[in-house]
Amino acid sequence: MVWEVALVILLLVLTVLVILLIPTVVNLFRTLGKMSVTLDELNKGLPEILDNIAEITDHASRVTRKVNHTVNDITDFEQKISDELKKPVFEAIATLAGLLKGSQTFLTYFIKSKK
Repeated sequence: MVWEVALVILLLVLTVLVILLIPTVVNLFRTLGKMSVTLDELNKGLPEILDNIAEITDHASRVTRKVNHTVNDITDFEQKISDELKKPVFEAIATLAGLLKGSQTFLTYFIKSKK
């Protein structure tokens, strides 16, 4: 008899639990339906989005290549200018240093000869 009462109570509890879970299951199915609609809309627009992303990526790659090419050209130009200017500048500095040293020597001996 105790087992029969326990079984009846267990069945009542399970029945109440099933009744309480019905709205949750219904909401779950509604949510799944909405998710399905949202995914369908996303899948419809996805090719266009991917095309836009590919176009933007291609444009960014072209800009990057142009910038790299320009930077390389500027670097080459700067190197050529630097190479062309170094030799004349160093020659002018060496000539000026020689003139100063010669002038110093001349003035030193000129002043000594006056004394």
